[in-house]
Amino acid sequence: MSSHEVDTMPEKIAVIGSGTMGAGIAQVCLLAGYRVTLQDLKDELVQNARAQIARFIRRIAEKGQLENSAAEAAISRLTVTTDLAETAQNTSWVIEAVFENMKVKRDLFQRLNKLCPPQTNFASNTSGLSISEIGAAGGRPHQTVGLHFFNPVPLMKLVEVVRGSDTAPEVEQAAIALGQRLRKTVVVCSDSPNFIVNRINRPVNLEAQQLLQDGLSSLTIDRALVQGAGFKMGPLMTSDLSGVHIGLTVTENIFKETGDPRFRPVPLVRKLVRAGHLGKKAGKGYYLYPAEAESPVPRQPEISLPQAEAPANVAILGNGPEAARLKEQLTQAGCQVVEDYKQSGLVLISPPQDYREFFKQGKTAGDTLYAIMEPLASVTEAGFLSGQPQNVVGLQNPLPFQNDKFYEISLGLETSREAAGKVAALLEKAGCSYAVMPETPAGIVLRTICAMINEAAFAWQENLASVSDIDTAMRLGMNYGLGPFQYADRLGITAVLATLDYLHAETGDPRYRASVGLRQMVRAGRLGQSAGRGFYDYQS
Repeated sequence: MSSHEVDTMPEKIAVIGSGTMGAGIAQVCLLAGYRVTLQDLKDELVQNARAQIARFIRRIAEKGQLENSAAEAAISRLTVTTDLAETAQNTSWVIEAVFENMKVKRDLFQRLNKLCPPQTNFASNTSGLSISEIGAAGGRPHQTVGLHFFNPVPLMKLVEVVRGSDTAPEVEQAAIALGQRLRKTVVVCSDSPNFIVNRINRPVNLEAQQLLQDGLSSLTIDRALVQGAGFKMGPLMTSDLSGVHIGLTVTENIFKETGDPRFRPVPLVRKLVRAGHLGKKAGKGYYLYPAEAESPVPRQPEISLPQAEAPANVAILGNGPEAARLKEQLTQAGCQVVEDYKQSGLVLISPPQDYREFFKQGKTAGDTLYAIMEPLASVTEAGFLSGQPQNVVGLQNPLPFQNDKFYEISLGLETSREAAGKVAALLEKAGCSYAVMPETPAGIVLRTICAMINEAAFAWQENLASVSDIDTAMRLGMNYGLGPFQYADRLGITAVLATLDYLHAETGDPRYRASVGLRQMVRAGRLGQSAGRGFYDYQS
């Protein structure tokens, strides 16, 4: 991202609010060489924050990452106070990090406007409230930006610079330079509900919540996204740490602001919040946290499969990349892959082989298992067509470019656990991991990633931010394996669009309607990495 560096470093930054975020912002400002005045309503709060900041900075020095003299110098640049007028004196920037309430923020900036010098710029650390409204209320719309840091501020590399409707270009550039001097990776976006990360991450949370409401185990959902999509932590576990109620508030705010069904809250989440199941701190949320347990317990147990032996012979129908990849995995593991499906204990039916055409032949055997490797197919329908539904299992590797040894095993309405157990045993023999679930349209990983890609495409279409800034924000802000447009290009934009259209038709839910931007990309022949161009260009 291009930016213009300012010539001189502001001597003083005022931080309003001494909670976790405010203290973290103050700490990174001190370490960047600024003088900081930290203000809050009670002396006890700012004194506790001062002690915490000093302790953290000294700990950095103890680890050898900072000279002791530099650590003490940084600590000496911190002033704490309850006096807002004192805080406002001779400051180039005010960074607000108070309670996430528009009235509170409006009132604060109105007071600051009367107390601060005319040249002082205003920044709000809001995670999604309107910067344009804050700027107008504070009387300095041209000098107001969003500076959205992520928790914990000293460790998270990302900061979102949010320009309001009237933010002056030079103030936006000064905010970018400030973020860079704080050693953050800066992304820029226009003022929009929830900005980049909190908006584009909504579908990830909503899909996980909907899957949980549909009866899947929270542990299955999270593990699938960690192992299959490269997430550092599953969305339900993450939500339990940050607070189920906080996530619900964010969702309700953007749903109220936009009225778009893409952001409609999942009823189960309201039920949990009303029951006080607010997450880890409450001892129960999407997981349960009994005192005697070493790790969180899912509210719903995972599907257990019986111990079984892997089929002795396997046949693979279809000559696509999925079939070739699985054949290589099985062969390397010493599994016997045969050409004649009539001589096998398990038939893997992979595109472009059509399972419907295969079952129409009526040559299935009663003791043979069949695994359908078409991600946009109904295992229950395939089982019915086969005439022996107990022996038909769904099997897909959702994102092979992310993890080619993770599979989702889907059980149709009449699939036997014994049949699924044999498929699982085969995967284990091949050194693959898996998640087991009842039939779920498009599975867990593909469904969730495509929903996130779709939201990113809506945001890009609306000029919220650039493709590269959106990807950077999601990778750094959420610790995902790739950014949404990187996922799209690797997966193939035609496949993304087909998945969304399938989900829309299968569920009737308008939250799966595909963005016009995705359809335009396909019409323009920008189909992804394999085509040489997608959201990024790959041609040399």
